[in-house]
Amino acid sequence: MPKNTSLYCQDAEWDHLWKEAQQHDAAIAIWRLPNSEKRSLLIDTQGGHVTYSLDLQSFEPGFMAAPFVGNPYFLMAEYLFVSEVPSVHVSVKEVFPSKAGSPKKENFLYWVNASIQAIKAGSFQKVVLSRTDEEALGADYSTLHFFESLCQVYPQAFVSAFYIPSLKQTWICATPEVLVSLNHEGIFKTISLAGTQSVNNQEGQIKKPQDARWSQKEIEEQAFVSRYIIECFKKIRLREYIENGPKTIEAGNLLHLKTEYLVDTKALNFPQLPGIMLSLLHPTSAVCGTPKEAAIDWIKQAEAYDREFYSGYLGPVNLNDEIYLFVNLRTVKITKDINEYIATYYAGCGVTEDSDPEKEWEETEMKCQTLQRILSI
Repeated sequence: MPKNTSLYCQDAEWDHLWKEAQQHDAAIAIWRLPNSEKRSLLIDTQGGHVTYSLDLQSFEPGFMAAPFVGNPYFLMAEYLFVSEVPSVHVSVKEVFPSKAGSPKKENFLYWVNASIQAIKAGSFQKVVLSRTDEEALGADYSTLHFFESLCQVYPQAFVSAFYIPSLKQTWICATPEVLVSLNHEGIFKTISLAGTQSVNNQEGQIKKPQDARWSQKEIEEQAFVSRYIIECFKKIRLREYIENGPKTIEAGNLLHLKTEYLVDTKALNFPQLPGIMLSLLHPTSAVCGTPKEAAIDWIKQAEAYDREFYSGYLGPVNLNDEIYLFVNLRTVKITKDINEYIATYYAGCGVTEDSDPEKEWEETEMKCQTLQRILSI
């Protein structure tokens, strides 16, 4: 098969390709862009490699996956399959067992309280704390079935799964958050996304986005992210941008506040903008905090685990002259332990001076449930 060849097929053996790639120590990624029916599957038989450059316009076509802290991996589009994959029917559980009262919760509440006190003392303005949940999966677990289930349930999200053989890990996400994108017309986009509430009201009925009511804490949390993006524009003396929002958007079982920022790179003759903004933005205050350095130091102290790819970024690069990189949220890591698969779920919340520790815990519960309620059916 020629390298960098797209195969347009309706009945590709996606599951077979995935398993074959893993057996031969190849890197593999599959994704579906928001509001699209097209699925793409990429194979790099060399296993992918760490890249030390963010000069995106110089990259070959491929897929990037970056950790929260550290250099990204790049998977070359050695083989690329594109298809309209039939959806898998899914019935989603509406209720997931609560883990209230666990030692994990007590530890999380302790650090939220400690963060609030540190904010009041002037150590930083905002910090994003995260935690994990783990569960064993059945022997019949299938990455491709899970991927298709997420595509059906979250049509407006970027849904992706990737495997890097040197790490022996599969990561799967259904994320609503664009970090940087560039379409074929040269329009650059980034967004500020923060603030979280359930899509269901107290009676269990689905709320319309326009009916959502946001607290001052949530509005300010999202404003931190917006100000951070504008500061990055100021650093490169970019003034020609369009700002849309904030507005409420729906992402699966959650509602968020979102503001879009658009730049016409062709009009400005600025093709380097995606790579430059990527280096400035990541990690954003939506997954880290403000100021960035102080927040990262606090996170290292408060979180007793390595985030790895959670709150990093991922997505296709230079396929059809477009770039789509998303923040790796609503994510789960799949590893194999002898004869069973282990799922590790990740969720975080933005802590400010006005935070309520119990509500922050509830927010992480809702975010974990985004994937748990699908993977557990």
